[in-house]
Amino acid sequence: MDIWVNKCNEEEPSDDFKEAFVFSIDHEKKATIFSSIKDVWRRLSINPISSIYEDLSIIALSVFAVDKRVSRWFTDDKWTREFRISIPVLNYEKWSGTTKLWNETLSFLTGDIWDVNFRKTNKIYGKYSKRTRNKLDISKCTAVSLFSGGLDSFCGAIKVLSEGESVCFVGHNEYPKLAEKQEKLKNSMQEAYPNQNIEFIGFTANSRAPYRNGKKLKGSENTSRGRSLLFLCIGVSIAGIIGDSIPVYIPENGFIGLNIPLTNSRKGTCSTRTTHPFFIKKYNEILKSVGIKNYISNFFAYKTKREIVNLVEDNNVFKRGVGLTISCSHPCLPRWNREGDKTYPRNCGYCYPCLIRKSSLIGLNVDEIYSIEDSLSLEFLTNNASHKVKMNDAIAVINSLYRYNNLDENELKRLIKCTGPLTIEEIDKFLIVYKKTMKDIAEMISENEEIQQYVGIGSYE
Repeated sequence: MDIWVNKCNEEEPSDDFKEAFVFSIDHEKKATIFSSIKDVWRRLSINPISSIYEDLSIIALSVFAVDKRVSRWFTDDKWTREFRISIPVLNYEKWSGTTKLWNETLSFLTGDIWDVNFRKTNKIYGKYSKRTRNKLDISKCTAVSLFSGGLDSFCGAIKVLSEGESVCFVGHNEYPKLAEKQEKLKNSMQEAYPNQNIEFIGFTANSRAPYRNGKKLKGSENTSRGRSLLFLCIGVSIAGIIGDSIPVYIPENGFIGLNIPLTNSRKGTCSTRTTHPFFIKKYNEILKSVGIKNYISNFFAYKTKREIVNLVEDNNVFKRGVGLTISCSHPCLPRWNREGDKTYPRNCGYCYPCLIRKSSLIGLNVDEIYSIEDSLSLEFLTNNASHKVKMNDAIAVINSLYRYNNLDENELKRLIKCTGPLTIEEIDKFLIVYKKTMKDIAEMISENEEIQQYVGIGSYE
């Protein structure tokens, strides 16, 4: 599919993109891509932002919009899309040499085939913001850390603060009420670390259907792997405002970062590849090639989620805030709960991320409220009438444990290699992470002997 991205009332698509679908980053004419990032930059008294960081943000918004609005359902294999996309940039000379890197990086991230093209523009996106509110000063911050409001990013925030850093936390407010939780967690951290500068910056982004010859593209996509790239690029742009060597942290456990499919039938459905070492390496290569020095790193890359929790479990900030963190794949489902309890966002307790969350909190006295209290009970797993869809992830997690118990070390390494290019050292480190996480899952499941007998996989010692 051909995609042409317009910026601030630019020209119509060129001849070789005449039949392209058009996305427009413009609030005045046929806007299809929206973001509050201009207001964020203005609150930081940066208007316009440095052109290289604006370009990075425009590229990320374009990829986000395309990924969100083009359905995989209409492809031959119901997954792999083919994109040829033209993106306007201010620094064409710098970006034109990165197309091969972008194609490789995006193809790995989203699982599609990308053909990225850049073209020169003089239109500045950032300077068109008209609103100014609540000025922020982040000049004294020494690092930027991505802050989703999830358990890993919360633990990462505590780690960085406990080491004396002053931090600007950046979050993508992808659904209502998330920012409220993020602010509460930030305030709790500021109270505990009063002598350090702590700020939280949340931004929004959304996309409408593109148009071609006056007609809109039908359908949308819910896998949204490109959203994480947007999160990273905005974090880097904010780091660049503080200083060109300010680091950007993306705290996430190695098990999720590696993202081995739970079963052979789920190979295409891993929700993210953002913290896989290959993706981070390629993304940092892109930044380096255009002169951006604010590199991404994940200091939890070779730790399990339980190990991450254990690092901070005695911290009072963790004890007060862990119950507010959201790890769920669909935290807003209670909005449509017919039973009357519409409190959201909250963890459902039965999706894959929620189950890994549960395994990391074993032995801790954490007050957790789930949509379904016991998703690992025999009643839940066998009640097909009520929980047919909801039980899928729990069954897949149990099956992955069965697979783990029946594979030798060489076969486990093969699974790890299949996630993407890795060095021998990385494979060995991830093998340890994988084994430890599977043992944590086993301990979580072993609390219910009925399930062990039901699935026929016996002891997990």
